[in-house]
Amino acid sequence: MIVCHSRRLIVFSFPKTGSETLRAVFAPLAEEPVRPWRQTSRLYPFYPHMSPLEARMLFRRRGWDFDGYRRVTCVRNPYPRLVSLYRMIRQVDGLWHLRARLGLPVPGFRDWLRASRPDGRGGGGRRHQRWRRYGTWSAHAWCHAPDGAPLVTDILRLDHLDSDLPPLMSALGMEPPAVFPVLNRRPGPDWRLWYDADTTALVARRYAWELAKFHSIGPIPLGPVRAA
Repeated sequence: MIVCHSRRLIVFSFPKTGSETLRAVFAPLAEEPVRPWRQTSRLYPFYPHMSPLEARMLFRRRGWDFDGYRRVTCVRNPYPRLVSLYRMIRQVDGLWHLRARLGLPVPGFRDWLRASRPDGRGGGGRRHQRWRRYGTWSAHAWCHAPDGAPLVTDILRLDHLDSDLPPLMSALGMEPPAVFPVLNRRPGPDWRLWYDADTTALVARRYAWELAKFHSIGPIPLGPVRAA
Protein backbone atom coordinates (compact mmCIF):
# COMPACT_ATOMS: atom_id res chain seq x y z
CA MET A 1 0.00 0.00 0.00
CA ILE A 2 1.17 3.50 -0.86
CA VAL A 3 -0.35 6.71 0.50
CA CYS A 4 0.77 10.03 -0.99
CA HIS A 5 -1.03 13.08 0.38
CA SER A 6 0.83 15.64 -1.72
CA ARG A 7 -0.38 14.02 -4.94
CA ARG A 8 -3.61 12.71 -3.39
CA LEU A 9 -2.89 9.12 -4.32
CA ILE A 10 -3.57 5.75 -2.69
CA VAL A 11 -2.26 2.53 -4.22
CA PHE A 12 -3.93 -0.59 -2.82
CA SER A 13 -2.22 -3.98 -2.76
CA PHE A 14 -4.80 -6.59 -3.76
CA PRO A 15 -3.07 -9.88 -2.76
CA LYS A 16 -1.53 -12.00 -5.52
CA THR A 17 -1.97 -9.34 -8.19
CA GLY A 18 1.58 -8.05 -8.51
CA SER A 19 1.31 -5.93 -5.37
CA GLU A 20 5.06 -5.98 -4.69
CA THR A 21 5.71 -4.69 -8.19
CA LEU A 22 3.25 -1.81 -7.70
CA ARG A 23 4.74 -0.94 -4.32
CA ALA A 24 8.20 -0.80 -5.89
CA VAL A 25 7.00 1.44 -8.74
CA PHE A 26 5.23 3.91 -6.45
CA ALA A 27 7.61 3.70 -3.47
CA PRO A 28 9.15 7.14 -4.23
CA LEU A 29 5.73 8.71 -3.55
CA ALA A 30 5.11 7.00 -0.19
CA GLU A 31 4.38 9.51 2.58
CA GLU A 32 2.79 7.27 5.22
CA PRO A 33 4.66 4.45 6.97
CA VAL A 34 3.23 1.03 6.20
CA ARG A 35 3.84 -1.71 8.75
CA PRO A 36 2.92 -5.40 9.08
CA TRP A 37 -0.61 -5.78 10.40
CA ARG A 38 0.57 -6.97 13.85
CA GLN A 39 2.71 -3.84 14.19
CA THR A 40 -0.04 -1.35 13.37
CA SER A 41 -1.26 1.14 15.96
CA ARG A 42 -3.36 4.27 16.17
CA LEU A 43 -0.28 6.25 15.15
CA TYR A 44 0.72 3.82 12.36
CA PRO A 45 -2.50 2.22 11.09
CA PHE A 46 -1.53 1.41 7.50
CA TYR A 47 -0.47 -2.13 6.55
CA PRO A 48 0.45 -3.66 3.15
CA HIS A 49 -2.85 -5.34 2.21
CA MET A 50 -5.27 -2.86 3.75
CA SER A 51 -8.52 -3.05 1.79
CA PRO A 52 -10.08 0.01 0.15
CA LEU A 53 -13.04 -0.26 2.53
CA GLU A 54 -10.76 -0.24 5.58
CA ALA A 55 -8.88 2.73 4.17
CA ARG A 56 -12.08 4.66 3.57
CA MET A 57 -13.15 4.14 7.19
CA LEU A 58 -9.72 5.21 8.44
CA PHE A 59 -9.63 8.32 6.24
CA ARG A 60 -13.07 9.35 7.44
CA ARG A 61 -12.10 8.90 11.09
CA ARG A 62 -9.14 11.22 10.51
CA GLY A 63 -11.21 13.76 8.63
CA TRP A 64 -9.38 13.14 5.34
CA ASP A 65 -11.16 13.38 2.00
CA PHE A 66 -10.95 9.78 0.77
CA ASP A 67 -13.04 10.55 -2.31
CA GLY A 68 -10.66 13.33 -3.24
CA TYR A 69 -7.75 10.91 -3.75
CA ARG A 70 -6.91 8.94 -6.85
CA ARG A 71 -7.32 5.34 -5.70
CA VAL A 72 -5.45 2.67 -7.65
CA THR A 73 -5.42 -1.10 -7.49
CA CYS A 74 -4.49 -4.00 -9.74
CA VAL A 75 -6.43 -7.12 -10.72
CA ARG A 76 -5.36 -10.50 -12.02
CA ASN A 77 -7.17 -13.33 -13.70
CA PRO A 78 -8.77 -15.22 -10.78
CA TYR A 79 -7.92 -18.67 -12.14
CA PRO A 80 -4.11 -18.36 -11.79
CA ARG A 81 -4.50 -16.00 -8.82
CA LEU A 82 -6.30 -18.63 -6.74
CA VAL A 83 -3.79 -21.33 -7.62
CA SER A 84 -0.94 -19.00 -6.66
CA LEU A 85 -2.60 -18.22 -3.34
CA TYR A 86 -3.24 -21.87 -2.55
CA ARG A 87 0.38 -22.77 -3.27
CA MET A 88 1.54 -19.98 -0.97
CA ILE A 89 -0.72 -21.23 1.83
CA ARG A 90 0.69 -24.73 1.38
CA GLN A 91 4.18 -23.28 1.86
CA VAL A 92 3.51 -21.27 5.02
CA ASP A 93 0.60 -22.83 6.93
CA GLY A 94 2.04 -24.39 10.08
CA LEU A 95 -0.99 -26.56 10.81
CA TRP A 96 -0.97 -28.00 7.31
CA HIS A 97 2.75 -28.77 7.69
CA LEU A 98 2.11 -30.51 11.00
CA ARG A 99 -0.70 -32.60 9.53
CA ALA A 100 1.54 -33.60 6.64
CA ARG A 101 4.35 -34.67 9.03
CA LEU A 102 1.85 -36.78 10.98
CA GLY A 103 0.66 -38.43 7.80
CA LEU A 104 -2.73 -36.70 7.98
CA PRO A 105 -4.42 -35.20 4.93
CA VAL A 106 -4.28 -31.49 4.17
CA PRO A 107 -6.90 -29.71 2.09
CA GLY A 108 -6.47 -30.28 -1.61
CA PHE A 109 -7.02 -27.45 -4.03
CA ARG A 110 -10.58 -28.43 -4.88
CA ASP A 111 -11.71 -28.73 -1.25
CA TRP A 112 -9.90 -25.54 -0.25
CA LEU A 113 -11.42 -23.61 -3.14
CA ARG A 114 -14.96 -24.78 -2.36
CA ALA A 115 -14.51 -23.80 1.31
CA SER A 116 -13.17 -20.33 0.49
CA ARG A 117 -15.33 -17.27 -0.12
CA PRO A 118 -15.09 -14.34 -2.59
CA ASP A 119 -15.76 -11.87 0.24
CA GLY A 120 -16.11 -11.86 4.04
CA ARG A 121 -13.69 -14.34 5.58
CA GLY A 122 -12.31 -15.05 2.12
CA GLY A 123 -9.40 -17.48 2.26
CA GLY A 124 -9.49 -17.78 6.05
CA GLY A 125 -6.27 -17.94 8.02
CA ARG A 126 -5.25 -16.13 11.17
CA ARG A 127 -6.36 -12.61 11.90
CA HIS A 128 -3.06 -11.05 10.81
CA GLN A 129 -2.95 -12.97 7.52
CA ARG A 130 -4.78 -10.33 5.54
CA TRP A 131 -3.13 -11.51 2.32
CA ARG A 132 -4.83 -14.85 2.84
CA ARG A 133 -8.24 -13.46 3.73
CA TYR A 134 -8.37 -10.95 0.89
CA GLY A 135 -6.58 -13.23 -1.57
CA THR A 136 -9.79 -15.05 -2.49
CA TRP A 137 -11.96 -11.96 -2.60
CA SER A 138 -13.48 -11.11 -5.92
CA ALA A 139 -12.33 -7.90 -7.56
CA HIS A 140 -15.87 -6.61 -7.19
CA ALA A 141 -15.82 -7.17 -3.41
CA TRP A 142 -12.36 -5.58 -3.15
CA CYS A 143 -13.22 -2.53 -5.26
CA HIS A 144 -16.73 -1.80 -3.98
CA ALA A 145 -18.40 -0.99 -0.69
CA PRO A 146 -21.21 -3.27 0.54
CA ASP A 147 -23.75 -0.83 -0.92
CA GLY A 148 -22.07 -1.09 -4.33
CA ALA A 149 -20.32 2.29 -4.22
CA PRO A 150 -16.94 2.20 -6.00
CA LEU A 151 -13.92 2.47 -3.70
CA VAL A 152 -11.22 2.80 -6.39
CA THR A 153 -10.80 5.09 -9.37
CA ASP A 154 -8.22 3.18 -11.43
CA ILE A 155 -8.03 -0.59 -11.95
CA LEU A 156 -4.86 -1.87 -13.59
CA ARG A 157 -4.49 -5.31 -15.14
CA LEU A 158 -1.46 -7.34 -14.10
CA ASP A 159 -1.10 -8.90 -17.54
CA HIS A 160 -1.16 -5.46 -19.17
CA LEU A 161 0.90 -3.30 -16.81
CA ASP A 162 3.16 -2.26 -19.68
CA SER A 163 0.22 -0.48 -21.29
CA ASP A 164 -1.88 0.38 -18.21
CA LEU A 165 0.79 1.91 -15.98
CA PRO A 166 2.55 4.52 -18.16
CA PRO A 167 -0.51 6.80 -18.62
CA LEU A 168 -1.16 6.72 -14.88
CA MET A 169 2.45 7.46 -14.01
CA SER A 170 2.60 10.29 -16.54
CA ALA A 171 -0.55 11.82 -15.05
CA LEU A 172 1.17 11.75 -11.66
CA GLY A 173 4.30 13.42 -13.00
CA MET A 174 6.39 10.23 -12.89
CA GLU A 175 8.69 8.92 -15.59
CA PRO A 176 7.66 5.39 -16.56
CA PRO A 177 10.59 2.96 -16.60
CA ALA A 178 11.65 1.31 -19.83
CA VAL A 179 10.88 -2.07 -18.28
CA PHE A 180 8.63 -2.55 -15.28
CA PRO A 181 10.07 -4.72 -12.50
CA VAL A 182 8.38 -8.06 -11.91
CA LEU A 183 8.84 -9.03 -8.27
CA ASN A 184 7.91 -12.10 -6.25
CA ARG A 185 6.96 -14.19 -9.28
CA ARG A 186 7.33 -17.87 -8.51
CA PRO A 187 7.52 -20.42 -11.31
CA GLY A 188 5.05 -23.24 -11.04
CA PRO A 189 3.00 -25.75 -12.99
CA ASP A 190 0.43 -24.60 -15.50
CA TRP A 191 -2.52 -23.31 -13.48
CA ARG A 192 -4.94 -24.93 -15.93
CA LEU A 193 -3.91 -28.33 -14.61
CA TRP A 194 -5.39 -27.51 -11.20
CA TYR A 195 -8.98 -27.19 -12.42
CA ASP A 196 -11.71 -29.65 -13.27
CA ALA A 197 -15.12 -28.85 -14.76
CA ASP A 198 -16.72 -28.20 -11.37
CA THR A 199 -14.04 -25.85 -10.03
CA THR A 200 -13.82 -24.07 -13.38
CA ALA A 201 -17.56 -23.38 -13.20
CA LEU A 202 -17.29 -22.34 -9.55
CA VAL A 203 -14.69 -19.68 -10.32
CA ALA A 204 -16.69 -18.52 -13.34
CA ARG A 205 -19.72 -17.91 -11.08
CA ARG A 206 -17.91 -16.31 -8.16
CA TYR A 207 -15.72 -14.02 -10.24
CA ALA A 208 -18.05 -13.31 -13.17
CA TRP A 209 -17.77 -9.52 -12.87
CA GLU A 210 -14.01 -9.32 -13.20
CA LEU A 211 -13.79 -12.08 -15.81
CA ALA A 212 -16.25 -10.21 -18.01
CA LYS A 213 -14.73 -6.79 -17.41
CA PHE A 214 -10.98 -7.40 -17.39
CA HIS A 215 -10.05 -10.86 -18.62
CA SER A 216 -10.54 -12.79 -21.83
CA ILE A 217 -9.06 -16.25 -21.53
CA GLY A 218 -11.44 -18.40 -23.54
CA PRO A 219 -12.21 -21.99 -22.62
CA ILE A 220 -9.86 -23.61 -20.15
CA PRO A 221 -8.39 -26.83 -21.58
CA LEU A 222 -8.77 -29.20 -18.66
CA GLY A 223 -5.82 -31.41 -17.88
CA PRO A 224 -5.22 -34.02 -15.19
CA VAL A 225 -6.49 -32.47 -11.96
CA ARG A 226 -4.05 -32.08 -9.09
CA ALA A 227 -5.39 -33.32 -5.75
CA ALA A 228 -3.16 -30.89 -3.84
